Amino acid sequence: METLHERLADYSVLVAEDDPSTLKWLVRILEIYFKKVHGAADALEAMELFQRDGADIVIADIQMPDVDGLSFLQKIASLAPATLRITMTAFNSHAYLNRALDAGVHFYLKKPIDIDELLVAVAANLPAPEATQKGNMASLAGGARYDLQQHILYDEKGSFVRLTRKERDILELLIHNHRGVVSVEKIEASVWEEPVTVDAIRMVVAGLRKKLPQGTIETHKGLGYRIILA
Repeated sequence: METLHERLADYSVLVAEDDPSTLKWLVRILEIYFKKVHGAADALEAMELFQRDGADIVIADIQMPDVDGLSFLQKIASLAPATLRITMTAFNSHAYLNRALDAGVHFYLKKPIDIDELLVAVAANLPAPEATQKGNMASLAGGARYDLQQHILYDEKGSFVRLTRKERDILELLIHNHRGVVSVEKIEASVWEEPVTVDAIRMVVAGLRKKLPQGTIETHKGLGYRIILA
């Protein structure tokens, strides 16, 4: 069985935290598990490091000088959608949580940070140990496959499955953001050219579900949808 250390060892991390002692502690602990860890005292320094070296995982405190953590993570999402984005906060209000969702954060952690909780949550949100995507082919749970270049869905028997345009667009959006939950708001903004009701989105997702193996798309109530890759 793969250990937690083995699961995380091939990934790099960038931590943005304006409290020096917390930043030093986090970097020191994370260096035990990840191949490379960078620490930054604010969002501006973190962005410079990200643009220079990149990172598979970015962890940012919400409250930082000049540029707050959520604005920073939102920029990361636009630059590198596949990057796993985590925020740390001492607050638990709906306003902060809604902002985190709008910023495309995969999950948040309450301060003081429980390092075991952080490591387990990161491991759970990383791609499966086996390659989830070979070239342009995404392997979905249940044996289905999707060709991202040809925009073709194949079922578990290898047969072609016809999709509507919106079903295709939602499927590709979920695949490209498979590390986290994709909000209904993000689906609306990415797939529809005009405002649409939540029920309309649910109907398209329901239709897509019927064409995929059971359990391929998860519903996270109040948050959105997540696709499960093989």
